[in-house]
Amino acid sequence: MKILFIFHVCLFLCLQSVNLLAQNDHSSISKPHSHKTVAQKDKILNIVGWDVYADPKNRNKTIGYKAFEQKSGYIVNFIPLNNLDDIISYAESHHDIDLLIISNEGIEMLLNMNLVKPLSTSLISHYQDLHHNLKYTKWGHFNGNVYAVPWAWGPTGLLYDQDKIKEPTSWNIFWDPKFRYQSSIWDDVSMIWITALSLGYKNVYNLTQNQLEQIKIKLFQLNDLMYDYYGGEQEVFDLLLSGKIIITNSWFDPSGRLKNHHKNFKMVIPKEGAVGMFDSYILSQNSSKEAIAHQFIDHQISPVTQLLMSQITGLSPANIETLSLMTQDEIKGLHLDEQDYFSKMILWDIMPRKHLYDQLLKDVQQDFSRKQQKR
Repeated sequence: MKILFIFHVCLFLCLQSVNLLAQNDHSSISKPHSHKTVAQKDKILNIVGWDVYADPKNRNKTIGYKAFEQKSGYIVNFIPLNNLDDIISYAESHHDIDLLIISNEGIEMLLNMNLVKPLSTSLISHYQDLHHNLKYTKWGHFNGNVYAVPWAWGPTGLLYDQDKIKEPTSWNIFWDPKFRYQSSIWDDVSMIWITALSLGYKNVYNLTQNQLEQIKIKLFQLNDLMYDYYGGEQEVFDLLLSGKIIITNSWFDPSGRLKNHHKNFKMVIPKEGAVGMFDSYILSQNSSKEAIAHQFIDHQISPVTQLLMSQITGLSPANIETLSLMTQDEIKGLHLDEQDYFSKMILWDIMPRKHLYDQLLKDVQQDFSRKQQKR
């Protein structure tokens, strides 16, 4: 028994020694690993913005990321989102964001929330080549400082399949029973804006309660005809590719990409007009990588990257020098040969009574869910 006892004691001590060595070994390995992780984080540029600017083959990267990563040694990390409220909420709740891509009406909102800081245009060589018609000084300059650099612009237009229907002239085509269950609309406040335009209302961002009630009636009617509402860029692209829908509204123009899949879509601005936007890069208040962030912005608004962005999204470039790299068909397709085209758009703007719009959206969504269950 004594021998057995001694054996167990020795075995216990041996096992303890092995565990202790293992712990020391693990500890000696983990320290360099943690230092490596910190170093890696220092070489990551975090960007949040509209999902349409995700690289089609790598959606956690932005369009244009590859050339920048190769020349800078930094890793681009992109968080694609599909509405302004989500982008603002993300910027507010995450403190590791360096840059945001945001539509014009969101710039001042973020500034008032203390979430952005000024940019140094002297570090952005292509800034001088921006299209003056974008009116970016009105939307991105405050108190003598520049807070936003335009990157892309375009209307929220009407996209249709040219092989299935003739060119629509009015937003009211969505209410034509001939196209029941063949249309989709962006699940976003823009559905209110285009319905307002279809009713002849131009004050789309500051509608009266009576106008909103008329829009609600019309959107409830649309719920009887709609195939579905789509959530974002990838979702609508897949719907168009599948052939399930032949009409939609869109803030970007995927017709070029769809042609690669033998789909013949075209975007138009109906006779009632269209809302539109320009998206910009802005610098997060929390960013500690200001120098590399400025380099990235300059890379993104260079003519070569702008051309790539335009070919993927169907949006117009902010850098006017990009036109020298474009074909005449590309220029004509984006209406860049029309001097007044930008002024035809009612630029996205802040809605003073946004709570009324939000409630209307909620009512429409609930009505659509009820009707969808009965189909």
